[in-house]
Amino acid sequence: LYRMLEVSKEKKVRKIIRRSLYRLKGKGIAVEGVLPEKGRPILHPLQAEPSKGFGSGIDSLGQRLLLLVAPHMGRGWTVMEGVVSDTQGLVDFLGEEMTRKGFRTFFGEIQKRCPFPLVEVEPSYVGFLFNQAHQLTLQKGRPLPQTYLSFKKEIENIKKEYEGPLIYSYLQADEITGDDRKLRRAGDLLKADIFSGWRIEEDQIRPYADAVWEAEESKIVLTPIQKEARFQEIYQKALSELFSGERRLLYQRRLEEMAYYLYKLGREEEAKISLSTAVDLEKPLNPFQPNPFLFQLVTKSIFTLLAEAYEKKVMEPSLIDKP
Repeated sequence: LYRMLEVSKEKKVRKIIRRSLYRLKGKGIAVEGVLPEKGRPILHPLQAEPSKGFGSGIDSLGQRLLLLVAPHMGRGWTVMEGVVSDTQGLVDFLGEEMTRKGFRTFFGEIQKRCPFPLVEVEPSYVGFLFNQAHQLTLQKGRPLPQTYLSFKKEIENIKKEYEGPLIYSYLQADEITGDDRKLRRAGDLLKADIFSGWRIEEDQIRPYADAVWEAEESKIVLTPIQKEARFQEIYQKALSELFSGERRLLYQRRLEEMAYYLYKLGREEEAKISLSTAVDLEKPLNPFQPNPFLFQLVTKSIFTLLAEAYEKKVMEPSLIDKP
């Protein structure tokens, strides 16, 4: 029976052999010791679920929504929600304990409020972004949301340090660098739905919009070619004055983050164009061959502002009574 037990693979047969050996032993017959089969225990130790992270795209002000979820055994989930800005730091922050079911409801409500879906982001990277926003808030001398301080330790336990944006874990810069075809399509990004709201802040672009308006309404008679040359001169001036330093690098980082967002949405080609544009912004601006994305951003911002001003002027009631 013992030799049969060693060679048999069927569970039912092995069970019968073991029962027979047990009965023989009960009758006082010496039986070679046989180790019982190790099965899985009925009770398993509780395993903590991994943390979760989610993020939105970036809007024209450089703001985005981040979610960080830290499950805890026996006491539900700690859910941290914050709006971070790449120019101001922490704009808003909330945190609370929830059940799994409560989080599903909460997450569904957020998805309904957001114009575009949240995508999964490595929780350690979300913690890293929260920490960066925290440091920027302090640098700007702005008050921190009081709720953040209550959850600061939780975030620091999850975060890791990253040398660069997360997109470079998915797309390699050297595969995109120098791809002129993708770079030429950079201006088309502003036609995409998730970039539709992007424009330069009004106080920054207004001087150039006023200059375009003056050129259009000039009392000096200009030929269409002369007028277009004047417009191009204004666009180039806006590019050189607005994007010669830190602002250019700020948009580089925004486009890197948007490349990851697009990639997670399954829009890989647009993600590559966004990353190609970002890589190009590492270089100083070329006045003879401006970055297509920045050029389109400048012209779009100018003409959006002019269109709004014209519409407002049309809607103003006339002070002259018509006969």
